[in-house]
Amino acid sequence: MVVAGLALMGVGAVASLKAAGPQRIPLETQRSSAQDLEITGDVPDLPSGQSRFIRYSDLAALPQVSYTVKDDANFVQPVHLSGVPLDELLEALGFTGGKQLIAAICTDGYEGHYTAEYLAEHHPFLVLRLNEKMPSSWPRSEEGVSFAPYFISQEYFKPSFKILAHTDEAQLPIGILQLRFYAEEAALAELKPPATASVAAVEGYRIAVQNCLRCHRAAHLGGTKSPFGWPQLAMIAQGNASAFGKYIVQPNRVNPEALMPANPDYDAATVAALTAYFQSARPKP
Repeated sequence: MVVAGLALMGVGAVASLKAAGPQRIPLETQRSSAQDLEITGDVPDLPSGQSRFIRYSDLAALPQVSYTVKDDANFVQPVHLSGVPLDELLEALGFTGGKQLIAAICTDGYEGHYTAEYLAEHHPFLVLRLNEKMPSSWPRSEEGVSFAPYFISQEYFKPSFKILAHTDEAQLPIGILQLRFYAEEAALAELKPPATASVAAVEGYRIAVQNCLRCHRAAHLGGTKSPFGWPQLAMIAQGNASAFGKYIVQPNRVNPEALMPANPDYDAATVAALTAYFQSARPKP
């Protein structure tokens, strides 16, 4: 039986089943409300450089999931969340194959990233209801950032990889204004270290793409929460590797006004890998 919209089937249950065949979601050329979700990037039938908008009601018409989530770091207590799985949204937008990278652009410049691997391992979903409340009634985070118009969560998070001291981290952006879609391989190609790079630099690349890219811009991809983009990070790593490493672990010890979160669990090998990567990285500004 197909359950429409946001009807719930109990804790941890899928709230609706797939209908036969892909369901294409309407894309509007103009924003009609602050709740409209902006869509851009390599979307089927979308002209290059243009955006479209999806209305909340059209998102709510897609297949939904509904979970009681207990390990979302944005909440101190369990919350009941309902929304659209990102892989369902890909299908509704007309994607039929290939690896896609989804970037979730937030009001504060933060950017969450969802690779094909992350989608397959963690099944994130775009939240439409929080404790049965519409986005207009959602709270703000402890830092004062609104969860609205959208945020992304998942039923639970179990790390799927570990590189040195870096463990796979949940991507939990809030205040999402826009989803940008990329062909994954092409989007990440210019960020990869050269073929002659060391093993440490290759390890550092994977850590940087998950951790650093959320706040630091690398040409066409990455957050803008930090004023230091990929070229600046590369310059610092190349010019003063010691200061670069210290900043990664304890930013406030290098700059008391730093807003970047510390990484106290990163050991010397992990810091060395990130340093090696940025010493080899020369993306376009």
